[in-house]
Amino acid sequence: MQVSRNLRVYGIGLLIGLSATIATAQTVGQWGRHVITLSNSTYSGNPFELEVDATFTHSASGTSLTIPGYYAGNNQWKVAFMPTLVGGWNYTTTSPDSDLDGNSGSLSAVASNRPGFLGRDPQNPRKWRLSNAGYVIPIALRMEFFFDNASASAWQDAVDFLADEVDGLMYDTRLQDEYSSQMLVFSGNWSNHQFDLALWNQMEQRMDALAARGRGAYIMFYADDTGKPQWSGKSATEALLIRYAVARLGSYPIVMWDTGIDIAEYRSGSDINWFGQELASVDAYGHPRSSRLGGGSGSYLMANRNYESQGDRTAVIADMTAYFNNATMPTVMSDSWGENRPSHPAKNFSPSDLRRAFWKALISGGLGGFIRGSNGAFQINGVRSDLESEAWLKLVNQFLGQKLGDTYGTMVPAPSLVANGYGLADAQRSKIVYFLMGKNDRWDSGNGGDITVKLGSVSGSFTASWFDTRSGQETSAGTLAGGGNHVLTPPSTDDWVLLLVKGGAVDTTPPAAPGNLTVN
Repeated sequence: MQVSRNLRVYGIGLLIGLSATIATAQTVGQWGRHVITLSNSTYSGNPFELEVDATFTHSASGTSLTIPGYYAGNNQWKVAFMPTLVGGWNYTTTSPDSDLDGNSGSLSAVASNRPGFLGRDPQNPRKWRLSNAGYVIPIALRMEFFFDNASASAWQDAVDFLADEVDGLMYDTRLQDEYSSQMLVFSGNWSNHQFDLALWNQMEQRMDALAARGRGAYIMFYADDTGKPQWSGKSATEALLIRYAVARLGSYPIVMWDTGIDIAEYRSGSDINWFGQELASVDAYGHPRSSRLGGGSGSYLMANRNYESQGDRTAVIADMTAYFNNATMPTVMSDSWGENRPSHPAKNFSPSDLRRAFWKALISGGLGGFIRGSNGAFQINGVRSDLESEAWLKLVNQFLGQKLGDTYGTMVPAPSLVANGYGLADAQRSKIVYFLMGKNDRWDSGNGGDITVKLGSVSGSFTASWFDTRSGQETSAGTLAGGGNHVLTPPSTDDWVLLLVKGGAVDTTPPAAPGNLTVN
C-alpha cells in the first residue's frame, strides 16, 4: 500500500484527460455532502488499500481541494466532497488504477442555510466559530454512537434531542471501542486491512442525520487500556485508518479530530506529531485536530494541532480562564464532565454544577466542554432520560448568539471590571458580561452576595439587565454610568449573569430557540 503521498491543495485549473469519463453536473448546497461513485470490477488486490483522490476546483476563485476517496464495497470507490464556496466546481480523479484515474465532472454549489464549518475564527483565533452562524460554545455529549446498534428512529430522536433540547453542537465518539478489546473498525483481523463496511455505512448515515440538524461529531481515534490500538505508530495500518476516516467523515462541516485519551502511554511524541501530519495531509478542509493534554494523556502536545484539547476533569474558573489567556487557538475541556456520576468522584458534577461550568466556559473567553452520562457514555436510547441539565444548557449559546453576537469575537476576560464576580468585555467596552457564581458550586466558592461593577475607567452609560441562567428570563437592572463603581444585589443567591450594553435598551424578551434548525 502506498502510504507516502503529497496531498497539498494546489490552485490549479481542471485537467481533463482524453480518456476521462464525463459526469453530468449536479447541484448541492454549500457545506452539504456530494458523493461521486467510481467502479472497477477487475481490481484483484485489497480494495481498501487502493488509493483514489479527486481534486475539486472552484471555477470563479481557483480554490482547489484534493479529497481522498474510499472503498465502499461492491467494486465501488467513492469520493465525498463538501463545497466551501457557492458556484461551479470541476473535478478530476487520480489513482494508480487506470479505471479510477482521469474521471472528471462538475457540480454547482448553491447557497444553503447550513451553519457552516466549525473551526477557529480567522480574526479572533482563540474563538470557536461556525462559518455561517457566528460564535459558539461547543457543547458535546459523550456517546459511543459509532458502535451503539440502536435503530435509525432512536438515533434520529437522539439527534433531535441534541439539537432541540440541549442546543448542543456534537456527540463525542471513538473509532476504537472504549469498553472492548476488539478493534471494531476492521472486519476480522485488523492486519488484513478489511474495514467493517456495515459499521462505517451506519456511521455515515448517523453523520447525515447530525448534519441535517446543523450538528456534528467529536471523533477520537483511540481509547485507552483495552481500547488502545494493536498496531504501532507511523505504520501502514495507522496511515490507512487515518485516510479512511477522513475520506468517509471529513466532508461534514462539524467534525473535530482527537488522537485519543492517554495516547502518550503508548505513542511517542514523534508518533503523535506524525499522526497530526497525516491528518493534515489528507484533510484538505483543515478540521480541528489535536491530542489531549493532561491526566493520563500525558504532557505532550501534537505539534501540528489547531486547537487545544485540555484533559482537565474539573471546572475551576481560574484554570479555564488561564487556558484561554495562554492559548493561541481555541480550547475544549475534553475529559468529559460527568453529570450525576458518583462512581467517578473526580468527574462528578450535579446538573447545577454543569450549568455553571458552561457559563464559566463562556465567561472565560469561549471554551468547549463535554458531558458524560451517569453510567459513562450516554446510550442512544437513554440520552433523553439520562441528561437532566438540558434546559439550562440550551440557554448558553442562545445568550451568546442573541445578546452578544459578533461582539463576542473580541471579548476577553476582564477581571479589573468586577469584584465578587467574573467579567468579560471587548476593548471598546460596548458590551460587558458579568457572571456571579452563587452558592454551592463544587469547584468554586461563591457567597451569593452583592457584585461591585467597576466602571471607574469606562466612559458612557450602560443599560443593565439580569439574565436568569435557569429560566432565560431577563429583567432590567437599571442604567449604570461610567466613571465610578456600582454595587448591585442579584435577585437571589444563585448564579446569575449581568449584561451591560453601552447606550443600549434592555430587551426582556426571553431568548428564542435556535436549536430548531433543519438544514437543506
